[in-house]
Amino acid sequence: MAGKITQIGGTPGKGGNFNTRANPFGNGKSVGVAPKLTGTATIGIVLDEVLAAGCAIMLGRTRDGGALVCTVLDGEERHRSYASSEQELDAMMLALHNYYGEKG
Repeated sequence: MAGKITQIGGTPGKGGNFNTRANPFGNGKSVGVAPKLTGTATIGIVLDEVLAAGCAIMLGRTRDGGALVCTVLDGEERHRSYASSEQELDAMMLALHNYYGEKG
């Protein structure tokens, strides 16, 4: 998908005006099937807990598309985990909830 995500008016990089740049990791050759976030009822709660703790969270898929990757930037630490099944995704969300739910 090429192009920019923008809206009419507004400040660049805020709200609907995304700052768009080339992705150095994009290869467009995904062949796997990563678990879908829609199958996880706790995703909103977990995202709120991680963000309330003052951390950043990034979600993506591996280059082959076979797993979801979650990276949490927490001060000087970077936590990363991969989920290639619904069970692994549920375990990932539970671990984040157990850790960051206590901090929030």
